[in-house]
Amino acid sequence: MAKRTIRVGLVGVGAAAQVNHIPALKKTEGLELVALSDRDPDKASRVAQKFQIPGVHSRVDDMFADDEIDVIDICTPNFLHAPMATAALEAGKHVLCERPLARSGEEAAAMAKAAKKADRLLMCAVQHRFRPDAQLLRKFVEKGDLGDIFMAKAGWLRQRTEWDSDEWRRQKRESGGGVVLDLGFQMLDLSLWILGEPKVASVTASVHRSSKGEVEDSATAFFRLQSGATLTLELTWGLLMEKDFAYVNLFGSGGAALLNPFRVHKGMHGTLVNVTPTLETSRNQYKHSIEAQMAHLSDVLRRNAHPMGGTDEIVPVMEMMDAIYRSAEQGKEVRLA
Repeated sequence: MAKRTIRVGLVGVGAAAQVNHIPALKKTEGLELVALSDRDPDKASRVAQKFQIPGVHSRVDDMFADDEIDVIDICTPNFLHAPMATAALEAGKHVLCERPLARSGEEAAAMAKAAKKADRLLMCAVQHRFRPDAQLLRKFVEKGDLGDIFMAKAGWLRQRTEWDSDEWRRQKRESGGGVVLDLGFQMLDLSLWILGEPKVASVTASVHRSSKGEVEDSATAFFRLQSGATLTLELTWGLLMEKDFAYVNLFGSGGAALLNPFRVHKGMHGTLVNVTPTLETSRNQYKHSIEAQMAHLSDVLRRNAHPMGGTDEIVPVMEMMDAIYRSAEQGKEVRLA
């Protein structure tokens, strides 16, 4: 692709778009956010005015047909990811899609196929991988600083609040699932990425649904990796504590590391040494990660770089989501091919 500005159209102007995507897109060199679309056209117009975005399409198909647009950024509820991404790809657009990529592995695989057929890029927003602490931790693992990792624990235990007013998240048809697809997808993707994308042999899981929900609000999953190591995932939307817990903890033969707060300890010459690097803490990790995700999108399209969060990486994670649900339903271990 030539060095000209890459033009982006964004669909779905809810919280994810307004808090994360739009401000980050507007800051990213080489990308220009030129149009918005939403099923509520008035809302799209208000948001466009607020962020000074020139175009508003009342119909998403008009946006996909707009030759001026190179990339579509999808920030809609989960059930719209597959049909919208597929339509955008068929219209010759590259696509960045909010996570989870789809409601199931099957849906994700069909999207990947559409991208391949259209010879266009389909990326999933995996902004946690762009956190400076996560990137450092992956380097420690890669260099073998922690020795052989035999055990990893990851989780996101979120306070029970009413902030999540999006009704669709609790409807099985629209969301595809509850906390497993919402927080679980992000934590599993992040953990496996930090570990260097090991192969998973099997998963054993259990989910819990509160009386009023169609979808699960808590889950535990235990992954056996082909290396013999294990990964545990703990998730809830219903934590009754004063703050959330989100963590990735790694335990190896040569050291251990924690993410959030970031800590790395190594066994050296018979003693335990704290080798935690200092991170620039003045920047908000979360905001930084979204901005880095958008800069990566620009980079991938300009330099033909290998995408982080491409379908080759994401479809297997979606298949593991399916396996979590299958294991919970059957009450037994599910082996992965």
